[in-house]
Amino acid sequence: MISIVGRRHYTTSIDESMTVAKVAEMLQIREASYVYIKNGSPVTSDEIVTPDDDLKFLEIFSGG
Repeated sequence: MISIVGRRHYTTSIDESMTVAKVAEMLQIREASYVYIKNGSPVTSDEIVTPDDDLKFLEIFSGG
């Protein structure tokens, strides 16, 4: 399952293995604005994600 958590909330799935960067492109989100968590651990954008994996895009917030 693929989830986006932040200002935008969205859940979807993928049918084939692909990189986190490809998933971000498919979802039309900026990679630099999110931290990626695959199966509970942080990963980089070149990590391979399978349909059985749980991938969360956590939006980075800043402010003061």
